[in-house]
Amino acid sequence: MHKRSLKHPITALIIAVITCGFALVLNTQVKLGERVQAVEDGFFTSVAGERSIYSRLSEKLDASNGLWTILESVDSAAAEELSVSRSALLTAYESRDIAAMADANAWLDTAFSAAEAALEGAELSDSQQKALESYVTNYEGATKMIEQNSYNSSVLEFMRSVYNKFPAARLAAFAGVEPPVSFE
Repeated sequence: MHKRSLKHPITALIIAVITCGFALVLNTQVKLGERVQAVEDGFFTSVAGERSIYSRLSEKLDASNGLWTILESVDSAAAEELSVSRSALLTAYESRDIAAMADANAWLDTAFSAAEAALEGAELSDSQQKALESYVTNYEGATKMIEQNSYNSSVLEFMRSVYNKFPAARLAAFAGVEPPVSFE
C-alpha cells in the first residue's frame, strides 16, 4: 500500500512542489542573505579612500570620552548625560547592531552638543581649552565623514536594484531574509 501511494501522480506532484519550495526558500536564504550581508559589511569595513562608519563611530566615542574628562569638573549633570549616551553607543558598537548604533549615535550627538554648550564660558586652563578644541574638531570631523559615507547609498541602491524587485521582494519575506539596515 505504501509503495502505491508514492507512485500516485498527485502524491508525486505534492512531493515535487514541497521539495522545490524548500529548495527555493533555502536558496533565497543563502544567496539573498549573502548579498544583504555583503552590503552590511560595508558599514564595518573601510574601502579605498573611505573609512567605515564603524571606525568613525570609534572616533566619536574617543572624542566624547575626552570631552567628558573636561566636563565632569564643570557640569556634573551634562557629564552624566554624556557618559550615559556614550555608554549606549559603546554597547551598540560592541554588539555590532547597526540600527542600535544609529539610535545611540543620534543620542550622543545631542548630549555632545549639550556638553559643548555647558563648557561655553567655563574657565578652562590652556591645556584644557586646547584639548576641548581637539575633541570637538575630531567629533565634528567624524560626524561629517559619517554623513558623507557611501554606505547608506549602497543600501538604497541594493534595495532598488535587488531586494525590492520581483521575485526577490516576495521571496525575501517568505524566506525570512531581512533587508540591509541603513545608518540614519
